[in-house]
Amino acid sequence: MMAWWKRIAAFFQGARLDRDLEDEIAAHLAMQEDEFRQRGMSAPQARAEARREFGGVAQAAEAYRQGRGLPWLETAVKDARYAWRGLARNPGFTVAAVLSLALGIGANTAIFSMYHALLMRTLPVSHPEQLVTLYRTGGWGRGFSSYPLYREVRGRTDLFSGTIGRTGIEKTSFRNGDSTPSETAQVEYVTGNYFAMLGVPPAIGRVFTDDDNRTPKAHPLAVLSYDFWQRRFGGASAVLGETVTSGTERVTVIGVAARGFRGVEVDRHPDFWEPAMMAGEDPANPSSFWLWIIGRRQPGVTISQARAAIEVLFQQRLAALYGSNPNSGFRKTAMAQHIEVREGGVGLSSLRESFATPLTILMVAVWLVLLAACANVANLLLARGAARQKEIAVRLSLGATRARLVRQSLTESLLLAAAGTAAGTLLAWWGERGILRFLPAASGNPFDAAPDGTVLAFTIAIAVLAVALFGLAPAWRSTAIDPAECIKSGGAQGGRRASTLRHILVVAQVAFSSMLVVLAALFGHSLAALRSVDLGFRNQNTIAFSLDMPDNWKADRTSSVRGDFLVRMESLPGVTMVSFGEPGPYQGGYSSISVRVPGSQLTAHEPSWVNTQRVAPQYFDIIGSRPVLGREFTVSDTSQSPKVAIVNESFLRMFVPGELHPLDRVLNFDEQKPDPVAIVGVVRDIPHQGLREKIEPTMYLPLTQSPASFGAVLLRSERPAGELAPAIRREAERLGPEVSASIPRTIRQRIDESIFQDRLVATVGGFFGGLALLLAAIGLYGVMAYSAARRAREIGIRIAMGAKRSTVLWMVLRGSLALVIGGLAIGVPVSLVAARKVAPVLFGIRAGDSLAFASTVSVLLAVGLAAALIPARRAASTEPMRVLRQE
Repeated sequence: MMAWWKRIAAFFQGARLDRDLEDEIAAHLAMQEDEFRQRGMSAPQARAEARREFGGVAQAAEAYRQGRGLPWLETAVKDARYAWRGLARNPGFTVAAVLSLALGIGANTAIFSMYHALLMRTLPVSHPEQLVTLYRTGGWGRGFSSYPLYREVRGRTDLFSGTIGRTGIEKTSFRNGDSTPSETAQVEYVTGNYFAMLGVPPAIGRVFTDDDNRTPKAHPLAVLSYDFWQRRFGGASAVLGETVTSGTERVTVIGVAARGFRGVEVDRHPDFWEPAMMAGEDPANPSSFWLWIIGRRQPGVTISQARAAIEVLFQQRLAALYGSNPNSGFRKTAMAQHIEVREGGVGLSSLRESFATPLTILMVAVWLVLLAACANVANLLLARGAARQKEIAVRLSLGATRARLVRQSLTESLLLAAAGTAAGTLLAWWGERGILRFLPAASGNPFDAAPDGTVLAFTIAIAVLAVALFGLAPAWRSTAIDPAECIKSGGAQGGRRASTLRHILVVAQVAFSSMLVVLAALFGHSLAALRSVDLGFRNQNTIAFSLDMPDNWKADRTSSVRGDFLVRMESLPGVTMVSFGEPGPYQGGYSSISVRVPGSQLTAHEPSWVNTQRVAPQYFDIIGSRPVLGREFTVSDTSQSPKVAIVNESFLRMFVPGELHPLDRVLNFDEQKPDPVAIVGVVRDIPHQGLREKIEPTMYLPLTQSPASFGAVLLRSERPAGELAPAIRREAERLGPEVSASIPRTIRQRIDESIFQDRLVATVGGFFGGLALLLAAIGLYGVMAYSAARRAREIGIRIAMGAKRSTVLWMVLRGSLALVIGGLAIGVPVSLVAARKVAPVLFGIRAGDSLAFASTVSVLLAVGLAAALIPARRAASTEPMRVLRQE
């Protein structure tokens, strides 16, 4: 037996070895021929006898090749060459098949790469599968917990081998050296055991320890991320020990985190870390929620066990803190809090909750697109196999086995899949870039990493699956013939069975398409309902942006800087009006306050909690929501004047329903020190927290009487936001290196960002629905055209015997409609089940929305008629004499 390395060498030297073999066989035959001629035979007789004695030359050469190299690989290469030549001779078929596969594979790769990045990719830390996050729900806010709770959880060593705490990632100014310019950077405050528990070593220097986090601001230290170290400091080791400025604090750099570690958040990544005690929060306050807790489970401890134990601990803490609070409404809200223990190995993400469901829906949608694409290509291959039946019959007659022909046909399918995968990868990159445009500007980019091995493996698996879906059945069907009968009949055998398979594939395509179209119609209708929500104001083109100032600034300094900035904004060319709001339209976040409304049954025994917003004069005027009663705040509403408030209509409906003179009402915030607040205006309900959220009773307080440290600047301008952005950024920089302004956007843009999930699903779902319709139309057209061509003799005879052309036209159209109705009969009931699954993400419509289903049925029937119209008209215009003469 030949050694394996010799076989590999022989494979790459095949041409030379074949020439040597031919020369050797020729020499042997020549010697034999000379010997026979010496025996007295003539030259032709000697040549024939030499060949007869030698045996089959081709068989001898093939046996030699089988023994010298890698015959299976050589056969595969030959099959690939043959398949390539066949595809090149049929460019129309090749382009249609590759494009169909590219769309199906590309869509799957694009959506899966995002799904994997957001929901599946694990953190680059030690044993990420052991990590869990403690997620606070209910009550006030979500996710974050208090520092005292962190200390208690850290003490539960029976559950966790390690526990860390970290804040959210915050913006700050960063400057190294007095002569270098400052830049806006991202900082995260973490407990001292953060890096040790995660198993992240330093690239240089050291990381934090518990000693670095003992007392507030005792150790102003920083650990840089590897990327920030390379970008800002050029990777210089001299950074260790350097004192830099973070906001208003001077901190010392003690180390750089390991390369590749970018924190535990998927959406955003810190540039550097500081000890948690540097965050400026009160670590002793059990009601101050500012720390996110992450734990590492002990071996043998399940997530459900940890969840049950932590929930008991948390409820005991809630009972101790709030169980005796006299305000029942406050007590009920506080006690409604819970702790969820979630999988932590995939990191934390503010985007995950809102984006996970849309991505899951789109994953299902792209699978349907792939199935429709594979059905389309399978139909094309069936038609191609039917056209090659005579060739296949000849090859079978010459000794080729059916398995050999199936393998050759699958090689052609593999080439198509490879080309479709290559084109689909480009489409996936383009599609992912397009989907990212839907994400809110402030959400970060959780998909910025290059596709990893998992995405590559998924793409290859999709390609292999596609070959199995569209290649096997046509390959097996096209070789299931009787060679003799096929050659005798001119290559037209097995037509009925092949036609049945093509019809089944088209019905499946229509079923897949109907599911996608129903989902697209539901999401489109839901988005339309969402966009029709009454906003409570008119000026959606008002420009809004946030002005970020350090948290440690005192209120009077913040107010002074903000006032100076608003004056600067009024002087910008094109700006006609300026105001300020906290937290601002569709900016997220809210505050609440307990209030007693005299005369209200709800507050007769105890105060109730309502949402509050702090706004400057002209706030309602600039957004186009003038008070329906009373007045707006003015500059005369100062800290020395009587306190005033504006309430929304929901406030009146809840606390004083049917009130004819709400402006006569006087409210109280503090029962111990009564400080009356007069209602001076009523405004319409404005869904500031989002279009999907229920509008709560809200009180608007004047900024001059109730200072705020954050919010949104509002501008009414004749110039677009993009043109104002450089001037706004420049004016913010003049206020100091600690102040920064976000990217200015209109309120309409903010609204669109707040419903990005709905816009994404409606837009991408609509694209997939349209793509499925196109694939179904192509499949219907192909089947109807092929069927009409095969029935040309029958149609010619019908017309010759007096059949009307309109009857022939309807006969073909009827066949197309039958396939569409068959697909709808399968797809519509399944779509109804799928619609119920996605009902939670719909808005304002039911899962069984009649408009969506009726429009789907109508569109698919219209597509079926349109796809069959050309073949039907061609069949109806058949000339009987020409067809019969050809027969």
